[in-house]
Amino acid sequence: MKPVAFVPVAVLVFAGCVSSNEAARRTYDADYQLALANCGHDQTALETGYNAGRAGQKMNSAWANLCVPDVRQQSTAAYQNGFLNGARSAPIRVVHTNVFSKHREPLVATCTFDSDCGDGFHCRDKECMGFGETGERCVFNDDCANDHCFGGTCRE
Repeated sequence: MKPVAFVPVAVLVFAGCVSSNEAARRTYDADYQLALANCGHDQTALETGYNAGRAGQKMNSAWANLCVPDVRQQSTAAYQNGFLNGARSAPIRVVHTNVFSKHREPLVATCTFDSDCGDGFHCRDKECMGFGETGERCVFNDDCANDHCFGGTCRE
């Protein structure tokens, strides 16, 4: 029997840590990517803000500081307007701690995005799908309660 090498716990913990410099770099990189996409592109900034607001994220327009001064204010305003509109239209999120039924219902029947349907459901062909019982329509395996979609129908 070969001896097993042990790695000290301190080494394992250290490997999972991120330095403050690395965290700052990741934040800067994320802001830079948003600035590239949104600065001077009001419609893109509006959509980025809308998606963040609708998803329940925090409003973060720090990326706008990387824009040239000529477009900084209008890009920030477009993002913030989109965020507020998205937050207003976001579905109410209710967290259930006790689930007594195997089959849950989506928030809405028709949809545009997965976020329109609710937790665990997906928007497929403008229809919310997920947790489908045998015989119900599906597109992918995760549309069925037993993860088995075949030929557009949940199967056993």
